[in-house]
Amino acid sequence: MDLIAPVPSRRLGPYALTDDGIAALLARYEFHDSGIRRVIVDQDFGWKPRGRAVRLVIDARVVDEALRWEPVCLDLVDVKRFRIDESQGAPAGVLYDPPRFTRFNGLMQVDLCAERFGRLRPTSGEEVFEGSEWVFEAVGGTWSVLESWSV
Repeated sequence: MDLIAPVPSRRLGPYALTDDGIAALLARYEFHDSGIRRVIVDQDFGWKPRGRAVRLVIDARVVDEALRWEPVCLDLVDVKRFRIDESQGAPAGVLYDPPRFTRFNGLMQVDLCAERFGRLRPTSGEEVFEGSEWVFEAVGGTWSVLESWSV
């Protein structure tokens, strides 16, 4: 018996998380006080594992549409490492700033607690992971606009 509502299907996208794709994502959404609705970690085991994938579903506000809530999905592929730590005392899964996307050593870091850097850019992938409660490192990924939640 499945008690969890499925993730809605895509309405728009997927768009690559390239420099242009990230700029389009950050221009479309206001992430202040948005919420991480779902995190799905998928990993194959066995003879020829394909690598780990992570899907993040975030309820964010659309900037050009009177700040209407809309589910947006980040699909990260070949995830090398990640941290989800809800023990820091802040409400779990609430974003105070937009995600920060950086690249070091050929990998993309997606930091969902980027407010700790202020205006400074991190200098290494290790610095991104130091002190962040929600951070992912992957080879690449996409983002999509999802249909509205039915539940």
